[in-house]
Amino acid sequence: MLVSSRQPAHQVGYVDQLVGDDSAGKAPGGVQFEFREALQSLNGVDVVHLTATSAVVGDRRVADAQRTRRARRFARAVRRRRIALVRTVYGDEPWLTRPASPAEAVLDRATAAYIVMSPTTAAPHGREATVIPHSHLRDRFLGYPLSPAVPGRILFISAGVFPAAYEAPLKVVAIADLPECTLRLVGQISSALLKSFNRTISRHPATISLRDEPLSDAARIEEITGAEIVAIASPDSYESHRTLMLALSLNRPVLVESTPATRVLADEVGHDWVRLHEGRLTAATLENAIHALRAAPPAGCPNLDARDPNVIAANYATLFRAVKRSR
Repeated sequence: MLVSSRQPAHQVGYVDQLVGDDSAGKAPGGVQFEFREALQSLNGVDVVHLTATSAVVGDRRVADAQRTRRARRFARAVRRRRIALVRTVYGDEPWLTRPASPAEAVLDRATAAYIVMSPTTAAPHGREATVIPHSHLRDRFLGYPLSPAVPGRILFISAGVFPAAYEAPLKVVAIADLPECTLRLVGQISSALLKSFNRTISRHPATISLRDEPLSDAARIEEITGAEIVAIASPDSYESHRTLMLALSLNRPVLVESTPATRVLADEVGHDWVRLHEGRLTAATLENAIHALRAAPPAGCPNLDARDPNVIAANYATLFRAVKRSR
């Protein structure tokens, strides 16, 4: 089983879901994993799990013709060796809003099975997909230092660079009538957004604070548990989904736009924990959401029972074994 990704490491990532949690020796077995970001050699491989097409065709800096050539060469290799190609499809795939590129179409035809993390995410060309939800992260951070929640703290957090989707919500929070609330920005700011972010932050130094640096998992735990609510600005990206699951695993409610995927999540884990707003965030919707949270804070814990890491890992292993048998 070859996975187009880095090895599972100290910082949690998508690939951790494939192997599960073996801290108590209960992770599912039966699959021999190999993790490689470069896929030049496929010798001895039964299944390739492609977590991003860029691992095969390159990123946006590669010319379209070259991307297509790479896709065709890879597709020929997996067919010749009778390797099953499995791909994960995320909720913000570009082909959801435009026709597939020639390179994407080549990979689509070579794919034996698709995985989605929400039943609302579509696979290409009407193909069926296996739904394997994102595992919870409750046990991953046992023993990590936690912060007491700061009343009124709204958190925007990114494990890497803030996407452009956070520019407008930052301005919304700045003008909202929430005198008892503060905004905490945690993550790196790109050069394209630096002037805009700095302008808003400088106008509200008493209510907006910034931590602009790469984050370890420990730092993210510290910041998320220190918030009263975590606000998500780009709901359908994998990065946002991971942040949602991390916040819920740490018993912190989230505020996110209502989309088919977030509505399904809210129905599963509890609407007190996944607080939905219609359309883009406005000052009025933010104010209403915070007032509602204060009036009726969530009790207990979000329902994440179906997302046990070893149950999720076993679902992946079942799919990998099935596609291997089909070749």
